[in-house]
Amino acid sequence: MRRYNLLFCVFLSALLSHNAYAQFPVTVKDDRNKLVTINSAPNKVAAVSVFGADLLYALGMQAAGISTLNHQLSPYLGEQTKQMVDLGEIHETNLEELTALKPDLTIGLRTYTEPFATKFEEIGHFLAYDLVTKADSDRAITSAAKALGKSTQGVELNRVFNTQLERFASQPLKPQSVVFLWHWSDVPYAFFDHHFTVAMMTALKAKNSVGTSPQPNLKKFDSAPISMESLLQLNPDVIISFKGEPGPFNYHPVWKQLKAVKNGRAYRVADHYVMPHGPIARSLILQELAYLLHPDKFSPPSSLAKEAQATQMQFVNL
Repeated sequence: MRRYNLLFCVFLSALLSHNAYAQFPVTVKDDRNKLVTINSAPNKVAAVSVFGADLLYALGMQAAGISTLNHQLSPYLGEQTKQMVDLGEIHETNLEELTALKPDLTIGLRTYTEPFATKFEEIGHFLAYDLVTKADSDRAITSAAKALGKSTQGVELNRVFNTQLERFASQPLKPQSVVFLWHWSDVPYAFFDHHFTVAMMTALKAKNSVGTSPQPNLKKFDSAPISMESLLQLNPDVIISFKGEPGPFNYHPVWKQLKAVKNGRAYRVADHYVMPHGPIARSLILQELAYLLHPDKFSPPSSLAKEAQATQMQFVNL
């Protein structure tokens, strides 16, 4: 598997060094079903959500500005984020900073930018995407890469990831159960099957104990609060948890009763797990999930920054 990871990186590097110059203007459609015409190659791009910065990095470029989650820069993107203008929290972009930055293009998450779309458009070209499922990831990469003049590379990024996903999924893997949690203000939210990270778990033969959404027609309804009692009833083999705030998880008597905690298979992960749609994020998540779920068959991703690596969950007073 290490050999495959090396070959993947070499191939991707060769792909992205290829100069496939697009003819501008180009017109792309975002998830508002809005056609946006871009007259020349963007030189300064802002990312409202980590997706835009992730895609630019995968294309050999760098975002000029980036929003944060819980006032923290995404560690999986490494040191490059320190060179970007901090645009504030993802759900409340600092419009003064964005205006001063004067980006040619802003790539945003539709959920958080919709109330201010007109203002974003006044500043410069603006694309907004719904990022929940794998299909959302593929579509947004294709669309935004075209806007950046990298249409061929965007299509190829999707093809390479699909090949990687198929390769991992084709292994003879032991079925097991899993729950993916986001702890928000000490309330755990459990993700449903259609969330992209959960879909990657499913491809790795892990069954999401929470199952499908009770409202499947509402794609954005990707998670819901779960009580500790319900979590105990599910009692999955593996727990994957994201918590934005620093420090350990709050203690609850149920934690020590859970099979995953007792077996050392309850993991804390970084923010790319809840924002998995960029080409770099999804590849790193797939590799690390494969290792966490099947450590006898896979190695952890060697290119994942230490600050972004999964660790065992720690609890106060456990």
